[in-house]
Amino acid sequence: MSLQHVQWKYVGSVAFASATVASVLDAVYVLGTTGSYADATPRSQGANSAWSFTGNTFLSSSTREAVWCYPPAPSGSSQVVLMAGSAINSPTGSAMASPDLSNTNNMLVNITKGSGSFNNWTLNPPITGGTTFGWWKTWVTTAGVGNAFLWESKECIAVILNTSSGTTFGFIAGAILDPESSDAVDAESDGRLYGILCSGAAVISTSFVTSAGIALLGHNSSNGSGHCGVFTPSAGTIIPITANQTMSLSDTTTLRTTSGKFVRQAITMRKFSTPYTFIGRLRDVMYCTDGKTGQKLMDGATTIGYLIGSQTTTDADQIMLENS
Repeated sequence: MSLQHVQWKYVGSVAFASATVASVLDAVYVLGTTGSYADATPRSQGANSAWSFTGNTFLSSSTREAVWCYPPAPSGSSQVVLMAGSAINSPTGSAMASPDLSNTNNMLVNITKGSGSFNNWTLNPPITGGTTFGWWKTWVTTAGVGNAFLWESKECIAVILNTSSGTTFGFIAGAILDPESSDAVDAESDGRLYGILCSGAAVISTSFVTSAGIALLGHNSSNGSGHCGVFTPSAGTIIPITANQTMSLSDTTTLRTTSGKFVRQAITMRKFSTPYTFIGRLRDVMYCTDGKTGQKLMDGATTIGYLIGSQTTTDADQIMLENS
């Protein structure tokens, strides 16, 4: 039986004025603590699709080094998503998730299965009381200044960081996969699979939808590259995953109705290595035609979803975060 829809919402975007992890985290924290969505509708942390950010941050000598958040009830105790990094400090080697290595000047993303108290983002675990995934890279300061974009849903969250030229970095994290099975070897006890899809310290390719093995939908086993993975059910090990299929070049420009509306196609994920077992379906994250990251899709007065992907200024490969 399929899990409930997570109902993605677009919070908005905020510019980060300097090419530092602290500036990026400042922008993400501003977005996470705002009281309204980009469409001016109210946003109340801990309710509906709104994750809780207020107070969930660590500053070292007034410089922000970590931000963490958790989803609204009843899922709030199931996970914590963390973002961190510094020009001075970096995680211990054991705190990183393979294959990434610890470095300064990278924004990192992590997830804890279960909840607890903040410990120290450079230590393993950064959150006590849960099972820690480990840090993966998702942005690098050499990318320069840009904007932070935030989307959230009842059980998943997404962040994109763009550059002055419109190229993008970022991640999707949370209860991202529906395993379409409640068997203990397939799913956690709550029927979900928790994990991360991330770009690494390299821009998201404009062909990430049409080419196999490319972030955000493909795993790469090199340090700093794009990675995709979920927790092994009832364990702390990571299952690397990748998309079951890619779109054709023609699909990314013609996957529309006669009237021009975007068409949605489910994305399923399999194990990265043999046996190539089906692992799950991305939750309300769909293949679609080309567009721009941040674009809102409407059908009359109804919000269908939002585009997230490889470019914010020109039409290129995107995926859709469904709202309805």
